[in-house]
Amino acid sequence: MKSVLKMFVSLLVILLIAVPVFANGSTEGGNGDTKTITFLSLSTQGNGIKAAFEEYQKTHPDVELDLVPCTTVTDFETVMTGYIAAGTLPDMYLTQIGAVQQEYAANGYVRMLGDTGVMENVVPGDSETIMYNGDYFTFPLITEGVAITVNNEVIKEAGIVLDETHYPRCFSEFLEMLDQLVAAGIQYPIAIAGKDASSVTSFAFQYIYQVIYGKDPNWYANLLRGEHTWNDELYLDMFEKYGQLKPYISPNCLGMDQNGVYRAVISGESPIMFGALNVVASIRQIAPDLDVLCLPSCFTDDPADQTIILGYGDGVSICSTTDIPDVCIDFLKYLASDEGSTIYGNATQSILATKENHVNSDPANDIVTYIMQNETLPVSPMYSRQWIPGVKEVMKTAQQNWFAGADAQTVCDEIQAQHDRLVAANPDWVKNFLDTYTEK
Repeated sequence: MKSVLKMFVSLLVILLIAVPVFANGSTEGGNGDTKTITFLSLSTQGNGIKAAFEEYQKTHPDVELDLVPCTTVTDFETVMTGYIAAGTLPDMYLTQIGAVQQEYAANGYVRMLGDTGVMENVVPGDSETIMYNGDYFTFPLITEGVAITVNNEVIKEAGIVLDETHYPRCFSEFLEMLDQLVAAGIQYPIAIAGKDASSVTSFAFQYIYQVIYGKDPNWYANLLRGEHTWNDELYLDMFEKYGQLKPYISPNCLGMDQNGVYRAVISGESPIMFGALNVVASIRQIAPDLDVLCLPSCFTDDPADQTIILGYGDGVSICSTTDIPDVCIDFLKYLASDEGSTIYGNATQSILATKENHVNSDPANDIVTYIMQNETLPVSPMYSRQWIPGVKEVMKTAQQNWFAGADAQTVCDEIQAQHDRLVAANPDWVKNFLDTYTEK
């Protein structure tokens, strides 16, 4: 039965690749002089690519776009695996920057971009996530971050004013804001989806980025070296902080999914959630005109240690096997330009990683954008995508068990045991990580 299912999935992927949906609605590429860019993309970003290409095509009428959309990152990786197996890679692709993309670079599937000049328009960030062997393998089109997202209408009704210069600057100030909301009649100000491991670990990841990496910028490298463990005080302290937030979280949240979180935030029943900056787009689909604000994480003890947590999100790459490399490079240069990235950003309402753009950003991002443009807070990069494959899922499950009532020490001991197992099973990954690691 399993072999039959695998054959079906493989056939489906091959069909997906063999019969792409062309921008002109045809399955043929037009006349012999036309050059078609086959572009594999996450569907959430496809509208931005299409909008930018339509403007680009006005001055490049001999180029067409074959946009192949994928609903999720997992779908993208499945389709890309099909391309690789068939030996027919797309010309370009856009997906989440991470370990899988680096594997594509290591296997020679992508063209390096250091000689194209596009990287000159990228905002500063953790360059290790977009480089392999000293060269760039992807252009980071989006700046991704995590934050505290709030229903500002409810916050204002409680007498709390939030703007570019007034927001919680440390953990004690965040607790004060929660107490003000409780005093105003909001019994459980924080919404968390207990059924969803990613929602439960959102606070944990923000704490790791801001507090743990703040104390040791080389934390994960030192963990691999044995100088830290998942069950030492550095990580255990996170559970103490998280435990202080539990009285502000409804006990009914154990049965809540992510859609329930959005409903709770929008209704004002629980006006605060932790998550990625892109959750605003999901909220907008339900409540387009809601006054929403994203605040920088504030989990340090000292306001002077506060940071804003940002990283490179989705990146555009050119595959090494393309027979139209000059066309792909030219379109990438357009996407990386002020004009192209602005069109893309306005179509997707993304926070861009380009230095020069004129995107009409969602007002929910006003505080984050102000901090970025004025550099009022230092940046904590999102390093966790460089963890050994598999440990993130282990950490999420263990964190969810703690949220449901398990002992913190037991949970941390389990993460460490599973991390040890993964390290023993992947010595080459560990060696490569440490050999190529740049001390912070």
